Amino acid sequence: MKRNHNFVLVVCALIRNFALNMTEFHPLHSSLPRPERMNNPLDYEPHPLCLLAANEVRAYLKAHEEWAEEVESGKMFGVLVCEDQQGTLGFLAAYSGQIGGREDWPWFVPAVFDYLQPDDYFKQEEARISSINQQVKALETSCQYLDLQKALASMRQQATQETEAYKAMMQQAKAQRDAQRKAEGETEAMIRESQFQKAELRRLKARWNEQIAEAENGLKPFDDQLSQLKQERKQRSDALQRWLFDHFLMANAQGDLRSLTDIFIDTPQGVPPSGSGECCAPKLLQFAFLHHLRPLSIAEFWQGRSPRMEVRHHNHYYPACRGKCKPILGWMLPMTSEKSAATIRPTIIHETTTFLVVYKPAGLLSVPGLIETPSVESILKAERPEVYMVHRLDMDTSGVMVVALTKDAYHHLQQQFLSRSVRKEYVAVLEHDVEGCGKIDLPLRPDPMDRPRQVVDTENGKPALTEYQALGNHRIRLIPHTGRTHQLRVHCAHQQGLNNPIKGDPLYGQEKTDRLYLHAETLSFNDPTTGERLTFNYPVPF
Repeated sequence: MKRNHNFVLVVCALIRNFALNMTEFHPLHSSLPRPERMNNPLDYEPHPLCLLAANEVRAYLKAHEEWAEEVESGKMFGVLVCEDQQGTLGFLAAYSGQIGGREDWPWFVPAVFDYLQPDDYFKQEEARISSINQQVKALETSCQYLDLQKALASMRQQATQETEAYKAMMQQAKAQRDAQRKAEGETEAMIRESQFQKAELRRLKARWNEQIAEAENGLKPFDDQLSQLKQERKQRSDALQRWLFDHFLMANAQGDLRSLTDIFIDTPQGVPPSGSGECCAPKLLQFAFLHHLRPLSIAEFWQGRSPRMEVRHHNHYYPACRGKCKPILGWMLPMTSEKSAATIRPTIIHETTTFLVVYKPAGLLSVPGLIETPSVESILKAERPEVYMVHRLDMDTSGVMVVALTKDAYHHLQQQFLSRSVRKEYVAVLEHDVEGCGKIDLPLRPDPMDRPRQVVDTENGKPALTEYQALGNHRIRLIPHTGRTHQLRVHCAHQQGLNNPIKGDPLYGQEKTDRLYLHAETLSFNDPTTGERLTFNYPVPF
C-alpha cells in the first residue's frame, strides 16, 4: 500500500464511506450474460446491462420533477454495473458535479470527498475568500476611489493634450525660423527663442508630472490595500485548492489510496484541473472499491440540452474525459490499451521525385501519436530517406493525402495549404438525411480538458468555414475552406451547424458503427516543381 498520506485522513475517508447503508447498490434483474472483464471507460461501447441500468436512472430522474429544469439544461450521468460479494448483480448511479447544490442525494453514490458541509473547513475558508472579494469590490466601486481615478485620468489626458499642443507650436516656430535663416541668416533672437521654447517645454512637463504624482499619491493607499487584499485572496485560493486536492483520496482496485495531488504530479500540467474527482467514473469506481463491489462495466451518458459550445446529445453515451479523468482512472484500475491500428498500410496513388500522393485507410494515424502504432509517416520513413508530412487526416478518416519528399517541396506545398489554394473535397454519410447546400461558419478551439475534442467558441475560437452539398441517401459533400482539427465533424454535429453527426463519429455522434463515415475523396494542388494544377481522387470506400 502506498503510504504517502496522513493516516488520519485515510481512516476518516474509510469510516465515512463505510458508514453508508448501501442503498446506492440497486439490484439489476436480467438474464443477460455478464461481461468477462471490465471495459475501458475511455474507449467503450455500452454493454447491454449498462443500457438497462441507464434506463432505470432515467426513470428515477423522471420521477423527481424538482430536478427537471436542472437536468434538462444538461448534465452527465453514469452507471457502473457490478457484483457484490455474494455475486448479486446490480448497479451504481452517479451524476457529475452537483444537483440542486448537493452532491449527496440518496440513491446516487456520494462524492469522493464532500467538501460542501456548512461547518467544514472548505466552506469556512470559502466564506473568508468571499469576504475578501466583497472588500475588493467595495473599494473598487467606492465613490472616493472612482473620483480619484477619474481625476487622475483627466489630468493625464490634459497633460498629454497641452504637451502635444506646445510641441506642435514649437514645430511651427521652428519652420518659421528655418525660413528666416534662408532669407536673412540666423540671428541671436532666433537662438534665444528656440532655447526658451525648449526650456518652457521641460517646465510644462515638470509641472504636469508633479501634479500627476500628487494625484497618484492620493490613490496609493487604495491601490496598496487592493493589492494586499488580492494577494491574500490568491494565497488563500491556492492553499484551499491544494487542501481540497490533498483530501480527495482515490482508491484503486487493490484498495490503496492516493490523493489527486499525487496522481497529477507527473502529468504535463502537474496539478489537477478544477473539478477533478467530481465526474461520474471516479465517483462510481471509488464507491465500488470501498464497498468491496466488483466492477463489471461502466457507461456515462448525457441528459438534456446540448451545451452551447460542446457537442453533447441527449441520451448519448460518452467516454470519460481525458483532462480530468484519464490520470485518475489510470490509477484506479488497470486500463485496457487504447485502440491500435491494425496491420494496414497507405496505398501510393501517384509518385514523383518531390512528392507522393497516398490513400490513407481509416484506422491508420497520419503521424505518430501517443500510442505506439504505425502511421503513414513512420511507414513511409522506413522506406525512403526523406519524408515530410504536409497535412494530416484524422485516424478514423480515410482519403487522399500529399506527402513531400524534399524540403523545397514541403515548403512549397505547405504554403499552398496556408494560402488555402489547396482544394479538398470530402464525402460523408450522416446519421440522418440532409437536403440542400450552404455554408457553415462556426469558430473552433480545443477543449483543454478533453483533447482532442473541439468546441465552438465565438469569442476565442479560430475561424472555420465549411461548404456543403447534399448528395442524397444521407450522403453529403463537404468542402473545408479552413483546416481546423475536427472541423467537418463538429460542423456536421453541432446544433448551430447541421445538427446531424457523421455516422460512426465516436466523439460527436450518436451511433456506434464499424468506422467513421468520412472520406477525403479529392485533393487538388499545384505541382511544387512545374506549377501544374493537379487533382487526385480515390473512390469512396463505403
